[in-house]
Amino acid sequence: MRFLAAALLLCTVSAPAFAQASRETLADAVDSAIANNPELMAERATRQFANENLKQAQAQMGPQLNLSGSLGIEYTSIGRQVNTTTGSFPYDGEQQRARVGLEARQSIWSGGSLSAQRDQARSGVDAARAALIGAEQDLVLQVVTVFMDVRRAEREVEIRESNVNALGQQVKAARDRFEVGEVTRTDVAQAEARRAASEAQLAVATSRRAKSRADFERIVGRPAIQLAEPPAIAQLPATLEEAIVVARANNPSILAARARETQGEQGVDVARGRLAPSFDLVGSAGFVTTQQDNTFNDSNVGLSAEFRFPLFDSGLLQSRTRGAQLEADRGRYERMAVERQVTAQVTTAWHQVVATRGEIAASVSRVAAAEVALEGAQQELAVGERITLDVLDQERELLEAQLGQVDAERAAYLAAHDLLAAMGELKPQLIAKQ
Repeated sequence: MRFLAAALLLCTVSAPAFAQASRETLADAVDSAIANNPELMAERATRQFANENLKQAQAQMGPQLNLSGSLGIEYTSIGRQVNTTTGSFPYDGEQQRARVGLEARQSIWSGGSLSAQRDQARSGVDAARAALIGAEQDLVLQVVTVFMDVRRAEREVEIRESNVNALGQQVKAARDRFEVGEVTRTDVAQAEARRAASEAQLAVATSRRAKSRADFERIVGRPAIQLAEPPAIAQLPATLEEAIVVARANNPSILAARARETQGEQGVDVARGRLAPSFDLVGSAGFVTTQQDNTFNDSNVGLSAEFRFPLFDSGLLQSRTRGAQLEADRGRYERMAVERQVTAQVTTAWHQVVATRGEIAASVSRVAAAEVALEGAQQELAVGERITLDVLDQERELLEAQLGQVDAERAAYLAAHDLLAAMGELKPQLIAKQ
């Protein structure tokens, strides 16, 4: 019996801890989204594709070894032959020929086009890496947003349910006072009207909660069940100027734009290199066997240096060079535009953080004042110094203050993470450390 009582006590004590531990944290939601998001998987494939492009560009600079061969039958009719004691030459009629060849080629000088292609592919890897980081941070920001939206929607439903219950009590109290003749039928109707409006708003809030949960499941990949308190916000820069400096160094959009600008500049080097002469070192070895009446075997081994120089191509290479220069100019202008855009994003997010912090402080004060005012109005109603409408107005004021505080807390949390994303600091590891 004592053992059973102890077990029941243990279950009672450990149940809240277990429920708290089973709550899904923001870090859990981020991990789930990153593991299952198809758009992020596509960015990873793009990154791998860029790596393969770099390997291809590097391979073009190394030695190339090719093996070739052929086997065939041909029929030859010779109009004039030379007759000797050993036979007639050249042979005519049907003959079988087999050939095997091996060629090794190494580029000695390509006008810089091959090295420029390698550097261009390396910049492509940098651009793909930055794009992947940007996609991860965008996804993290989406998870933070839907996480806070669900919590905000759940809190709104709780507040509105409490308001409906409070207004229900007001309706009951108004009816009781009406029966004893302390108030008129108008007071009862006003209380009933406020309760009906509150019930309608509760239904709308419940619908918004369902939508928030659906958005959460779409982005995270699993339903929103028992979300834990969000972690504290990471340390933010002390000044706007410091935030802009960090953003210019780490923002993935800027990093990708710089990589694309470098790609464009290296594309000019590729085009110019194709205007220059090129030298290749070529080694070859071959074996040919021809069979007719007897077997003839020929073999060869050679080493040569090949030289190529474009003399006339109707302006093709010159046009490609000008086009590559225009592409490089476009990359430079796009990089400048992205830097300006990111600076504007950081500035906007910074001021939004400052504004929401002040809004939270004001909301907390408003809620405290509304609670005091409501309590005072209820006491004054009890002694006949207030009417029912005054208490109903204070109930609505408290409701709006509580919802305003919830909205302010959500806005402040999202504004801080918007700033972190604009700075390029909103990495999954940051959420895990919070």
